[in-house]
Amino acid sequence: MRITEGTIATNFLFTLNKSRERIVNLQSQLASGKKIQNASDDPQVADTVLRLNELKSAREQYKKNALEGQELADTTADILSQFADMMTSVKEVLVRASGTKNESDLATLSERVNQLLSEGVDIANTKFNGKFIFGGTQSLDLPYTLAPDGSAVTKNPKGIDGVIKFQIGDSIAHQANISGEQGLKGTQYFDLLVQIRDAMKNGSFDASVYSPQVDQSINNILDTASYAASYANHFDAVSQNLDSQQSQIVQYLSITQDTDVAQAVMQLKQEETMLDAALNTGGRIIPKSLLDYLR
Repeated sequence: MRITEGTIATNFLFTLNKSRERIVNLQSQLASGKKIQNASDDPQVADTVLRLNELKSAREQYKKNALEGQELADTTADILSQFADMMTSVKEVLVRASGTKNESDLATLSERVNQLLSEGVDIANTKFNGKFIFGGTQSLDLPYTLAPDGSAVTKNPKGIDGVIKFQIGDSIAHQANISGEQGLKGTQYFDLLVQIRDAMKNGSFDASVYSPQVDQSINNILDTASYAASYANHFDAVSQNLDSQQSQIVQYLSITQDTDVAQAVMQLKQEETMLDAALNTGGRIIPKSLLDYLR
């Protein structure tokens, strides 16, 4: 079989171009830090990288959700504890009132209960991230309103119940809120304060009637606060687990797509050495005039 100079030259140039392509590819890998520049370079690796990036993005979102859920639950537990402290102050007023029959003293204590009632409404209307904590699913509407004359506390007519959940995994969502109906029994605690205040004001106050109700209210509120705290602990545990998952994904993603610099540098030097050798050899084998012509 006769091999012409044209065939030799064509094959030689083809080999040179392939060598240059490999050199350019290695240079790109070193410059970008990535093994592949386009999906066509290695479809299988590109598909793996795509799926890993999707998993990474999903877990980043789940982590944000978990942190927001934890903050809401933590804030809710704190606000319920504040409300329990307010009710404890009412208990202290009851103790003071039980030891006196003086109408003037009872009137003063009645005004103190009225102040605590207003304070309780303010606590119940606390916001988190621009939304009312105890508004339930109607979180943009004021959950509680104190009548101008202080005669009663009413709740949002649209409701103050409903569960707010945060997605923290594939098809996994967890409750983060305590609604007004669940945490404050609607207006039950406020109605009790109004009754106590009015009884002190009109002289019909009997501590033995109201003290057990206040004690039970405090216990119920603290129990509910513990539920909120347990929600926060769950979100915290999920957040830490997501961090662990994310670290593993990032590590695998790095193994899959990041350039092994030492190996790439070594391959680049080898390719450059081989290219130089090929050019020197080709220059001796192929007549210069023909090489010029083919170029």
